[in-house]
Amino acid sequence: MTKKDLMKKLEELLAEKKMCKIETFSGKIGWNDNKAIIEGAIKCLEATDEEMNDYLTVFKLKYPNSYNTIVNNGNWLTHSHNRYYVYTSVKAILA
Repeated sequence: MTKKDLMKKLEELLAEKKMCKIETFSGKIGWNDNKAIIEGAIKCLEATDEEMNDYLTVFKLKYPNSYNTIVNNGNWLTHSHNRYYVYTSVKAILA
């Protein structure tokens, strides 16, 4: 897929999840990011809420203090940073 196609798919998934953006520590994922990062964001958004809750359980076991912060910060599934952070952290743990 081209970067244009990836960005279009990312925007569609963001609208479907009722999110305006996905953020990392370095900023919003967008045109300046490489294709691998955009594909990771797409995979994160394609994961079902049930899968993400399973990921959150794994995250809780490894990082209990961060888990408390994320859970107390509102709906983490639609939060611009927390969903992607949990997804990438658990992918690294399970790798």
